[in-house]
Amino acid sequence: MANLTNTDSKQARQTNSRPIPEKARELLSDQADGRPVWIRSPKHGVEFYTGFSRAKLYEGAGKGHFRSVSIRAPGQVKGTRLFHLQSILDFISKCEQHGAVQ
Repeated sequence: MANLTNTDSKQARQTNSRPIPEKARELLSDQADGRPVWIRSPKHGVEFYTGFSRAKLYEGAGKGHFRSVSIRAPGQVKGTRLFHLQSILDFISKCEQHGAVQ
């Protein structure tokens, strides 16, 4: 099996997944205090900064516990859902102060 260079492996990964919309790419590159402003849900396991699974992120956003936005072109069915990291961390802090998960 041939070794892949970084460029080759990036191209292989890009062909195996949907492209990220430009607006989503811009939002994902924003940083605050060394952390991203917006995060994506993990495909498997838990999200790095919050420890929330994909299902928990969608559930919390659906209940209005924290901010989320869907980036998609007009008329498109599928898009990219981003979650506002600081609003999730604030929600976790609020839960800690009240001593219960909401």
